[in-house]
Amino acid sequence: MNIPKIRDFRSLSEETQAELRRLAFKKLDMGWTQKRVAETIEVQNETISRWAANRIEIEKRDCRGMKRGREMYKQRILTKKQEEKIKKNIETKTPEKLGLPYALWNRKAIQYCIQKETKKKIWPQTVSKYTKRWGLSPQRPTKYAYEQDHKKIQEWLKVEYPKIVIEAKENDAEIHWEDETGVALSTFYARSYAPKGKTPVIRLPARKGHISIIASITNRGDMRFMMYPGALKTNLFILFAERLIKDTPKKIYLIVDNLRVHKAKKVQEWQKKHSDQIKFFFPTSICSAVQS
Repeated sequence: MNIPKIRDFRSLSEETQAELRRLAFKKLDMGWTQKRVAETIEVQNETISRWAANRIEIEKRDCRGMKRGREMYKQRILTKKQEEKIKKNIETKTPEKLGLPYALWNRKAIQYCIQKETKKKIWPQTVSKYTKRWGLSPQRPTKYAYEQDHKKIQEWLKVEYPKIVIEAKENDAEIHWEDETGVALSTFYARSYAPKGKTPVIRLPARKGHISIIASITNRGDMRFMMYPGALKTNLFILFAERLIKDTPKKIYLIVDNLRVHKAKKVQEWQKKHSDQIKFFFPTSICSAVQS
């Protein structure tokens, strides 16, 4: 007994589907039965019957299939214009600037923003769908000092910093950017894949530990650093500067922030004694304490 072959018509490309529909209509016009056409094209008899019943509509679409699913923005809470507006606000503004009771963008803040815009209730799961569609993902924020003024920082970079670059070239000096940071020994930010219900485990010391680092980096990416316990003191900063000039053959133009230690009288006196080897530059106080 010969069993007619049936293909998965949905797995075919749109062009192939359209061509097979055209072939089916051509064979029907030649007087073939629907059963014979179905066997030739390798589809169900009901498929040929459905095509024949809707032939006029199908040929209007050049024998292409109908678009499946609902139309874009149909039955959605947000219109296209509202989506674009909210997405732009998330990318360019903070919730505070929009008068929302949140400091950073999280799911609740976005939920609040959408409800304020549409006057409709929206579930957190729906918010996640929107953020995924917009290409947004939860990320650990970069931290900046609250006192920073971005406008003044840009002014310093455009006006004052180019002068430092010119002076450094004239004196064959090397520009260094200096800063300090601290590292907790028990800190662990990496992620790891694991089976559901089997959370990966990493062993860390129970005793809390902390180490501080002072470092300078050149525009070329060369870095020197020194580790020390506790807070930065005047003597430690001078020690770092001494090691820096010892390790660098050129004169150093050291750009530092406005930490009190950097401006200490003892530090200024030390710098004067070594003015042929190092010079300090202090950007506007608004530029201080940048962290990542």
